[in-house]
Amino acid sequence: MIPPAVEPPDGPLPYFHALWKLLDNPIEAWPRAVYEEPFYQRGDERQTFLYACDPAMLKDILLDKVEAFPKDWMFDRVTKPALGEGLLTAQGEHWRWQRRAAAPGFRPDNVAAMTPAMVAAAEAALARWRERGEGARLDIATEMTAITFQVILDTMLSGGEGIDVEAAARKITDYLETLGKITPADLLQWPTWTRVALAPRGQRAMVFLKAMVDRMVERRRREPPRGDLVDLLMQAQDPESGRRMDDVLLRDNLLTFIAAGHETTALALTWSLYLVGRDPETAARVRAEVAEVAGEASLTDADVARLTFTRQVVQEAMRLYPSLPLMSRMCAEDTEAGGHPVAKGTFIFVPIYAIHRHRRLWRDPDAFDPDRFAPAESAGRPRFAYLPFGGGPRVCIGQAFALTEAVAILATLVRGASLEPDPGHRIRPVMRVSMRPQGGMPMTLRLR
Repeated sequence: MIPPAVEPPDGPLPYFHALWKLLDNPIEAWPRAVYEEPFYQRGDERQTFLYACDPAMLKDILLDKVEAFPKDWMFDRVTKPALGEGLLTAQGEHWRWQRRAAAPGFRPDNVAAMTPAMVAAAEAALARWRERGEGARLDIATEMTAITFQVILDTMLSGGEGIDVEAAARKITDYLETLGKITPADLLQWPTWTRVALAPRGQRAMVFLKAMVDRMVERRRREPPRGDLVDLLMQAQDPESGRRMDDVLLRDNLLTFIAAGHETTALALTWSLYLVGRDPETAARVRAEVAEVAGEASLTDADVARLTFTRQVVQEAMRLYPSLPLMSRMCAEDTEAGGHPVAKGTFIFVPIYAIHRHRRLWRDPDAFDPDRFAPAESAGRPRFAYLPFGGGPRVCIGQAFALTEAVAILATLVRGASLEPDPGHRIRPVMRVSMRPQGGMPMTLRLR
C-alpha cells in the first residue's frame, strides 16, 4: 500500500516559489536529490545550505562531532518564545544538567508503572466513541491529542489539577500554526519580538499556556511532594554549580514536556490509525496479536512488551510520517562530516522526512510495510537511517515512554474499533515544527 507522500520537485524551485514554500510548508521545497543523494548542497558566497542524509555524515553531526554542530538561530527563534531555556532549547552545560535532572523520570521501571494509565486513557476514549455510536465521524487527530494529553497529566503531573485539557490543546495548536512556523520576520532576521507581535493568536496562546503552568508551579511549591516529574524537577540540583531550577526554568521544562510530550505521540497515533485504516490486513494482524497476548483483558506493561508487530506498525508510521520531519544545525567551525568538508557558518538541514524515504537507505521507501522493522531486516540498518526521536546525546529523553504509550494505545483502540479514512479528505502532511495532517484526520467509526 502506497500512502500519500510529498511529491518533490525535480530541482531547486525558483526564488519566490521557494520562499512561498518555506513559509507555507518547507518539506515541499526539498528537491528530489535530497531523497536520492548522500547529501545535497547549495548556496552562494553569503550562505551555504547542506542537506545531510548519509548515515556516516549524520553520525558526525549528531554524535561524534556534536559540539561543532550546535542548534541554529532559526530553531531558537521558533521555539524559545514559548519554551525559554528548557531542555529542548538549552545548549551546552546548561542543557546537560537539566538532562541529568530529568532522566530519572524516564527510567524503564517508571515507564512500566505508567502503562496502566496509558491503557486507561485509550479505554476511556473507546467508551466515549461507543456513546457516539456506529458510523460516527471523528477527527482522529483531535481524539489522539485528547488521549495523549490526558496521559501526560496522569503520569507526570499527578493529574494536573487546574489544567483545562481541551483549552490547553487548542492553545498549543494555535501556537504551532502561527509562531511554530517560519515567518517573514525570521527570513529578514528582524528582532525576535517582531515575530511575536505579528502573530497575536500565537502570542495569546503563549501567554495562556505559561500562566496555566505558572499557577500549577506556584501551587505545587506549597504542597507536599507527590513523587512525580514536577517534584523531580523541583528537587533537581546541578552537582557542579549547586543550582536549582527557579520557577521560570521549571515552567519552561514542564511546558516542554506537556507540549512536546503529547504532540509527538498524538501524531504518531494519528498516522498509525490512518495507515491501519487503509490496510485491512495490517489491522487484522494487530487484532490477532492483541488477542493472542492479552485476550479480552486490559493490556499490562508485560503485554505491551510482547506486541512485536503492533510496535512495528508504530515504527513504520513514524518512518513514513515522522512527528519531527526536520532538524537543523549550524556548523561552528571548519570541519568534516562523513568525509565531506563542511565550512564554518554552513546551515545544516537534517531532513528526517526525506531520510526515512531515501532511495539508498530503504527498499520500496514510499510503501507502508511494518515488516521492514522485523528483527531480521532491522539488524543491518545504519543507526542514523531512522531518526523519529532524533539521535546522539540529544535524542528524545522520552522515546521509551512515547513508544510504549503509542503501542499500548494503538493496540487498545484497534482491538475495540475500526476506523475508516474519509475518501474525500486530501492527506497533506504540513510542517509546523511537528508534521501534522492538514485539516485533521476525519475517519468513520465502526464499533467492534
